[in-house]
Amino acid sequence: MSELPLVAIFTPVYNGDEFLEETMRSVQAQTYPNLLHVVIDNASTDRTPEIISSFTHSRVPVLVQRNTHTVPLRDNWNVAVSQIPNQAKYIRLLCGDDTITPHSISKMVSLAESDPEIGLVGCLHDCAGAVQDFRWPVEKSVFDGVEAIRMILLGQGIMMPVQMMVRKSVADLRSPLFQPPLGGGHDMDAMLALLTHSKFGFVHECLGFTRVHDNAVTSKTYNSAARSWTSDALHFLTSYGPAAFGNQYETHLLRFRRYYVRRILSWRRRADDDASLARHLEALQMAGWEFGPALIADAALDWLLQKVGVRRNWTGYPGWQ
Repeated sequence: MSELPLVAIFTPVYNGDEFLEETMRSVQAQTYPNLLHVVIDNASTDRTPEIISSFTHSRVPVLVQRNTHTVPLRDNWNVAVSQIPNQAKYIRLLCGDDTITPHSISKMVSLAESDPEIGLVGCLHDCAGAVQDFRWPVEKSVFDGVEAIRMILLGQGIMMPVQMMVRKSVADLRSPLFQPPLGGGHDMDAMLALLTHSKFGFVHECLGFTRVHDNAVTSKTYNSAARSWTSDALHFLTSYGPAAFGNQYETHLLRFRRYYVRRILSWRRRADDDASLARHLEALQMAGWEFGPALIADAALDWLLQKVGVRRNWTGYPGWQ
């Protein structure tokens, strides 16, 4: 076992007694022998502490920390990362309502060990009742980091950070790993940032299960009503687009802006709450654009030109949402 790299699975959880036992059992069922399960209880008020305690003497060691008070989700994730021992070579996120298949860690480590420049490893997983198509070409398992960013931004490859393994030496390049300001995509932002330093590996096998339910913390903080993924997408484009797109960056950014403005107009017609809309107007302003007649006219003209086949609409992230 000492010849196999240590993998630290970290699970930040808050009031997760409905699914946490199943999550922790999936870790204990791993065929990979050199594991540590780091569980951070964000001051839960349900049976979460008792469930965690029931795994105290399990085969896979469980390192537990309980926060004295409930902290924001992003901060709790950073607390979890801070508890990972230095001797760990890989970090695997596993939310308290998700599971992994018995061979998950073995398969992901095998791919990561095949190339020391691989910093992130993803996989197929069951989400919303089916194994999703994440669009990564099946004939290829390793991608240059900047190439992967480009594919993600264009919707040619889909990344869900909640089923990702990261090389710790790469994660250590960013501190803290999960950073503001974002509507809820701090995990995606972290993964994109790490891809600027490393390659991306993808296992074309279903190695996990991501549970979609209304009580998930991420569903409450990153929900369809707020549409935070769209303002985050603008952040991703302006932060990582220049390296990913080169001299095509301005073209892609303009196409996204026109799409974004039309989305905002659509949300306004549906009488959505002003607070949610304000976030998007602020995002545009931070990018150097004032929402008003000029942007609206430009977006409307773009829509007409699309109708006659002169231009194409934005189809990248987050258009697949």
